[in-house]
Amino acid sequence: MKARYPMEAFALAMVIFSQNMRDALITGILILLIATLGLVLDGSVGIRLPKWSRISCSIILMVSLTYSLFQIVLRAILGYNIDTSTSIFHIFLGLLIANHILYGEEDRNYNLLLLEGAGAFATLLIISIIREFMAEGTVYGFKLAEINFRSNGFTHVVAGFILAGLGLAVLNKIFKYKDVKSEGIYVILPVALLVQPFTIDSIESSVGMVIAILAVMFMVYSINKHLVFSKLSKEIKNLPAELVSAGMVYMILSMF
Repeated sequence: MKARYPMEAFALAMVIFSQNMRDALITGILILLIATLGLVLDGSVGIRLPKWSRISCSIILMVSLTYSLFQIVLRAILGYNIDTSTSIFHIFLGLLIANHILYGEEDRNYNLLLLEGAGAFATLLIISIIREFMAEGTVYGFKLAEINFRSNGFTHVVAGFILAGLGLAVLNKIFKYKDVKSEGIYVILPVALLVQPFTIDSIESSVGMVIAILAVMFMVYSINKHLVFSKLSKEIKNLPAELVSAGMVYMILSMF
């Protein structure tokens, strides 16, 4: 069974772009817009192309469209300063949307796409509200309360991974997804490439970065191999469990 909405793209957004409600709102809207537009174009034009041409055209179109729209909305319209890492994450979002278009559910139902996409969007917003409030005491930039138990930990990817995994598990339950086919590596690898859990000051930064990336991927892979034989419910298996395990790996490695 495959998801009818771009699950991996929303998962990456839940991890990276849910630190505050403003970013989550913009990201969710653009993901739904780009994914819907991409599916319509693929259904009307892409299916008439040879397989190799369809794949290359979809990837190029989705990456360029995603990158351009985020740049236009965030930088040109809203006046945000976008750093290099954020722009690279936007490119990965485009790749994940293209992956959904090419290898997602073949029997496309746009009503269910928008319904389930709206559910994923709502989950993204809920996660962003939790993270922003627990870290800053604000929602959408507005101060709601002065709380003594605020924690900057909610701004880190550890919280993003864990909340994203829990959120997707709830969505799988609501949408009655059982053992849905998803690729957690597509979500975890971009984060590992750009956000390392630790640094090694005694060696070259590039070497330390490679070691950190390999450590994350090896530990996540090892945990997931054990999860295959676990008695997790079908709603939690695959992507939700992989994201939670990645959060735990980041939590452990960040201690060093």
